[in-house]
Amino acid sequence: MKKNLKLVPMLLCICLFAAFALGSGSSDSDSSEPVKVGEVTDAGNTSDSNTAVNITTENNEPEKNTASSTPTPAATNKTEYKVGETFTKDGLNITYVSSGDWESDNEFITPAEGKKFIRLLFHVDNQSKSDKSVTSFSFKCYADGYDCSQKYNDDDLSASLSSGRTADGAVYFEVPTDAKEIEVEYEYDIFSDKKVKFIFEGNNDSGLTFEKNTAVSANAFHVGDIIETKKLKITYLKAAEYKSDNMFLQPDEGNKYAYIELEFENLSDSDQTVSYFSFGCYADGSSCSGFYGMDDALSANISAGRKAKGTVAFQVPTDAATVEFEFEDNFWTESKIVFLYEEK
Repeated sequence: MKKNLKLVPMLLCICLFAAFALGSGSSDSDSSEPVKVGEVTDAGNTSDSNTAVNITTENNEPEKNTASSTPTPAATNKTEYKVGETFTKDGLNITYVSSGDWESDNEFITPAEGKKFIRLLFHVDNQSKSDKSVTSFSFKCYADGYDCSQKYNDDDLSASLSSGRTADGAVYFEVPTDAKEIEVEYEYDIFSDKKVKFIFEGNNDSGLTFEKNTAVSANAFHVGDIIETKKLKITYLKAAEYKSDNMFLQPDEGNKYAYIELEFENLSDSDQTVSYFSFGCYADGSSCSGFYGMDDALSANISAGRKAKGTVAFQVPTDAATVEFEFEDNFWTESKIVFLYEEK
């Protein structure tokens, strides 16, 4: 009975998420592939493309990322993982990169007396053919068998990854300083409560590094391109760095705020919702965190024949060679429209 009660809020959350996603982008399962129909000229005029570029799903996969130092493979029935090992489930690879004690640089974030903070770092690689999600909320920590409170930081593990994309992130917990055995459980199946354990090994770094994917996706669109799907016409207007004059809205060291500006026209006979929540961003193949501090952030419910314009922004490394924004045009088919970030 308790398990059934536990599933109720989870199922409600899933239903709400699905309902929101259905309102973002096209929702017809038979929506057409995005087609380039023209370009915006320097004078602001549009020109038809002489040859329409029909984007097929065969070209929709970015080049795969590979680790330059190979993680230790694990048996399929393995349930405990140590630093350097990789848990694999349905094409999603979660590599346990390092563990260690952690101290916040914020003087107001300190552990209780007799306790300390710990940090486990992971590298996630989606090698499946469909989108995969991973979040720090799926992790729980136990010290000598007792539940420990979770803490959160800017680099928390949280990403929804397209096929071939990667993410790096950490999970944080507050544990007794004298704990003998610390285990972090990852629930990879909420419906069956299936879990695996990552063993905390003190300050231990695997030394693993992962190659960056700097290749541009074959189906990427460029600034000035005009794209049509079954329901939307999308004009890629601009790509630029956003510099905030608010001292509290500044990127992390070694990063910048990058944004693209888009115009959407509803070609269908029904309302269409477009939002920055339907976008992802990848710098050299690795997931980036969203930035929501711009006043003209894209968010609109567009009536038939109407238009909307807005920006989508993310925090990206300043040294990234390739940055791509992905718009999920169809929730059911996981169809993506890729915009190459190129400052113009």
